Amino acid sequence: MSSSSDPVQGPPGSAQLNGWKDIAAYLGRSVRTVQRWEKDYGLPVRRFGLSRPESVFALTREIDEWLLTSQGACARSGAGAPEAAGGSAGASGPDGGAISERHGLFGRTSVGRMGAAALVTAAVMALLWMAWFYRHQRGEAARNGAVAAEAPAAWDLDLDTLVVSDRLQRTLWTHRFPRGLAADAYKGSGAAPRATLGGVADVDGDGRRELWFVAKAEGGPAETALYLFEHDGRVRWMYQPSLSVRFGNETFGPSWFVSRLFATADPGGGPGRALWAALYDAALFPSLLQRLDPRTGKPMSAFWSNGYIIALALDVADNRHRLFLGTCNNEHKAASLVVLDALNPNGSAPAELEKYRCTSCPPGEPDVFLVFPKPARFGVSDQTGAVERVSVLADGGVTVGAQHASAGRAGLAVAIYTFDAELNPRAADTADDYLNVYQALVSQGEARAGAPAAVDPDREFFPILRWDGSARRFVTVPKAAASR
Repeated sequence: MSSSSDPVQGPPGSAQLNGWKDIAAYLGRSVRTVQRWEKDYGLPVRRFGLSRPESVFALTREIDEWLLTSQGACARSGAGAPEAAGGSAGASGPDGGAISERHGLFGRTSVGRMGAAALVTAAVMALLWMAWFYRHQRGEAARNGAVAAEAPAAWDLDLDTLVVSDRLQRTLWTHRFPRGLAADAYKGSGAAPRATLGGVADVDGDGRRELWFVAKAEGGPAETALYLFEHDGRVRWMYQPSLSVRFGNETFGPSWFVSRLFATADPGGGPGRALWAALYDAALFPSLLQRLDPRTGKPMSAFWSNGYIIALALDVADNRHRLFLGTCNNEHKAASLVVLDALNPNGSAPAELEKYRCTSCPPGEPDVFLVFPKPARFGVSDQTGAVERVSVLADGGVTVGAQHASAGRAGLAVAIYTFDAELNPRAADTADDYLNVYQALVSQGEARAGAPAAVDPDREFFPILRWDGSARRFVTVPKAAASR
């Protein structure tokens, strides 16, 4: 299963579930069960093109709507799928066993020896059983539909109040915060996408759906916290970090902004969800990624970055346990990609200059650390780039969207890098608006004029830098590696 930080856009309030494990965790069932539900009951599962091995995903809103249908109710109650016309020769009895046409209802007793009374009795019993079964199924469908409809499905804000609704857009419960929230942070105009500020997920894998929410108050980091709410609106826990760290000779903390939260499948294969909180200092340096215990909200791991944490993706397919972080790298003022062991995501980002090294963190470095230097055409810009998008491919490769510059309404100058499963670069290309951003920055005096009108990716985006732990320095990845 692979999950991406760049979801397909679904209906409003809908989140994307990537891979069979994500879908199974959301429904609280095994992978084999949900695959059978798709085949027998029409569980709405989508596919990414014609990739092999097959990559699937689903949208939570479509699943929840399916749960309200008779097919969804039958699947959850364990009823068999309807038989197609002209099905198997053997019928099915109340205990699920086959009724032999050759030997009749009572084993080897022949029809002639049973007598008319026995036949009538058997027919009446069969009719009574069928009446009970369908009455039971209707009751189960009604109960399952009510549970699905009343589960948290979406959230919205009303000044200082969180409003949570079900799939029928009925308000289930509200929570009022002690201070007003920074409304702009939740409208797409802030630094974090709305999908990383609040979401619904079955974090325990018990079939109940909780809601997590990053409360960004107007008062600064002391008023910013992460909440996990029970399905009925009770606060399970609130996390408001208070810690200090040293990079070089400077101490940061103890107050931190909770920037965003990423919910992924459990890297260890558990039924619930993993919650990853990204924190940062007021100067956007340094940053911290912590996995939080869904039961208590206590940190389970800590990785310190020397730049802002933007994106996250998990890959646990084929015995891989990789956690990808898209970050800024303040040492080079460039975009960077961090690859951690998802089962032990601890340590800190490496750096050649002491100013950008964590001097109070426990030892430990990423498995891979890549930096994407700004192209020459943006060389005079003071902007710090960021990996804003990470997507894991079906073959274990990765695509990375590295933002090199931005120019307001002109958009973002993003380069798309493609890597194989060993993190060797395959190729690079430009995203839309790349040259438009360059022209806008030239007109503003923030980029050099005279750069080529067309982009040669091999010249423009290579070499990239890779941290060499044994040499304790960054080394260049030659352009030749891009064609491997």
